[in-house]
Amino acid sequence: MWEIFEHRRTWNQLARLPLDVLKRYEIWKDIVRLSGPTGLRQIKGFNDEVLRGESRGHRSSRLSHHYRVIYRIERDRVLVEVVSVTAHDYRKSDMSEYRKAKKRVDVSIGESVRILRELQELSQNELSEMTGIPQSTISAVERNRIRLGVERAKVLARALRCHPAVLVFPGWDIEHESAA
Repeated sequence: MWEIFEHRRTWNQLARLPLDVLKRYEIWKDIVRLSGPTGLRQIKGFNDEVLRGESRGHRSSRLSHHYRVIYRIERDRVLVEVVSVTAHDYRKSDMSEYRKAKKRVDVSIGESVRILRELQELSQNELSEMTGIPQSTISAVERNRIRLGVERAKVLARALRCHPAVLVFPGWDIEHESAA
């Protein structure tokens, strides 16, 4: 399990993000918590990459055309700073300027499926062909009309290259929420 910390500059930035970008950020955090940075590289749409120059030692994941998550890995912790594409200073700062990441918006199961499908640049028909799940069922799941179910979640997670928990329990806080 990976821990995510957000720099204090990030808190104000997150409050101003468009809702769709904020939901992608929640999915991004779920993937990092469960699979670490290697899980991000499996999701084509995040375009996760190493930064160079002044930002050396940091990585970038694309949340949308205009927004990126800039982060660095420190042992088993992921330090997160969300910025726009504009120039910014990413020099090291001490841990007192970071706090543990918190959930900022709810993402439904259907939204998590749709967001990950879009990040993998797949249509519903292509995902249907890959999984054997009818396109109409995928559409209904994305609109939260029918339940995802464990077996469908496993099949979709394999096709979308993520942990099934990212689909079934988006935003689940392991430390503060019990399963019982």
